[in-house]
Amino acid sequence: MYANRDSEEGFSLIELMTVVGIIAILTAIMLPNFLGAKRPAQDRQAQGLLKNGATAVRMVSVDLVAPTAAGLAAAEPALEIVSAATPAASNAQSVSVEGGNVGGDWYLVMASGSTSGRCFAVMERPSQPTSFQRVTSATCQADQFDPAVGWSEDW
Repeated sequence: MYANRDSEEGFSLIELMTVVGIIAILTAIMLPNFLGAKRPAQDRQAQGLLKNGATAVRMVSVDLVAPTAAGLAAAEPALEIVSAATPAASNAQSVSVEGGNVGGDWYLVMASGSTSGRCFAVMERPSQPTSFQRVTSATCQADQFDPAVGWSEDW
């Protein structure tokens, strides 16, 4: 009944090479797309930490008194608060914090690094909207940001 089928078992070399070629072409097309999506995801992690920190600053700043690092750490225990001169680790929940006064008003700069090599910062001031800054830097620490220049409404 199937006499001709007995000699044709399996796939031919041409069929196998065609399938491998198609898989290789699809991989070559898709790999840059996956790699391109990785960097924004890494950046969003660092940005999310800073937005949580900015929310905590707004919660602990009372009567126009600058929040302390200890108060910030208590308000947002998920963040590891480090000093302004200490780089924020890019693969942790680490945020470098620096505070000061300009013109009689306090400010607080928080910086967090991304594994993509970018450093993100937010600046909180009383009665003013949150300001943002982004740089490409090997280290990410709050004291590398000048509170007077370079701030914008978004990253």
